[in-house]
Amino acid sequence: TGGRWISVADRDMEPAKNGDSLILTIDHTVQYEVEKIIKEAVEKYNAENGSVIVMEAKTGKILAMANHPSFNSNDYRNIEDMSLFMNLNVNLPYECGSVFKTITEAIGVDDGKISPDSTYVDTGVVSEAGYNMKNSDLKAYGLQTMTQVLEKSLNTGAIWIEKQVGNKKFAEYIKRFGFGEKTGIDLPSEATGSIKNIEAVNRDIEFFTASFGQGLTVTPIQLINAYAAIANKGMLMKPQIVEKIIHSDGSEEEINPVEIRKVISEDSAKKVSQMLRSVVTNGHGKRADVPGYLVGGKTGTAQIASVTTKGYEEGITVGSFAGYAPTDDPEFVVLVKIVRPKNVEWAESSAAPTFGSIMKFLLEYYKVEPTEPYDVNKLNITPAVTPAITPAVPVENNKKKR
Repeated sequence: TGGRWISVADRDMEPAKNGDSLILTIDHTVQYEVEKIIKEAVEKYNAENGSVIVMEAKTGKILAMANHPSFNSNDYRNIEDMSLFMNLNVNLPYECGSVFKTITEAIGVDDGKISPDSTYVDTGVVSEAGYNMKNSDLKAYGLQTMTQVLEKSLNTGAIWIEKQVGNKKFAEYIKRFGFGEKTGIDLPSEATGSIKNIEAVNRDIEFFTASFGQGLTVTPIQLINAYAAIANKGMLMKPQIVEKIIHSDGSEEEINPVEIRKVISEDSAKKVSQMLRSVVTNGHGKRADVPGYLVGGKTGTAQIASVTTKGYEEGITVGSFAGYAPTDDPEFVVLVKIVRPKNVEWAESSAAPTFGSIMKFLLEYYKVEPTEPYDVNKLNITPAVTPAITPAVPVENNKKKR
């Protein structure tokens, strides 16, 4: 109308009012440091992108959330690559791989089907529906405990646990952990991920691959929230990004942490935490450790599904490390995700040390008292020998696709 009055409409003028102001849970110092660390990691490993979330274990409050590359919010009009506006931690699901084995172990423990010391015999392969699912290093380890399943990231062990639990119960636990639904975080365009492959409980192959983090997709915010539930004695929290709302009239509204549901028991959570600590001291998580503290977590190096053909991209991976510290009384949960690194193959050599740098900063910045004696000989800077990749299910029978 060129700014002219519409003759048939009422002329009801309302003066503009100030909106509400939001105080975020983000700690700007932590945010700055995390952005710096993930930028350095993406450049060091020549990766396509990287993402990090830092969460308070007991409240679900987000202390930092970063992606690299990103954009300058003071110059957003000149950004040509629209994908930079996407928050990869919330908007983009992915197949996370072996980092999901922690969830499978937690399900098995809480369902009473396994304990950290339960054993099975690893033959190196599980055959189902014409497919051979093998360990990432193609080895067979014989008699192994459930803790060793996490330490060595054994796909066959994850499948064995799922078999003990059963498809129906396994799917129920996955949903209780919050996968397949939005977390409710107050950020736009949150994705749900997909667990449709385990909706038909008679398809064993789908459950076997899901047990080691393949075939289903999760968002980083879902994944860290599930780890936080284990850290928080089994209680799943709503991820919180807003600390306080200051309304236009000056009144203030505090936002309190929200409990969603109890996922596993406190005793089960404690046992899984001890297992995650063992992964860092004895398994693929050595480079995530922080001297003087009990740090626990799990690696995951997964192949990326092809967008043009059936199957997975050759030699292209996404590395994740999720964990928390101190494991005896967790304060912080951290998830690191590095996509398509070019000069490293395993998450233990990329995501794990990046996690370690972030966790070291957090523990020192918040002045968390050390709980372990410092020993320079236990810095664990040498990567583990055995890789922790989650191989794709082979496209052809009896043929492993990596």
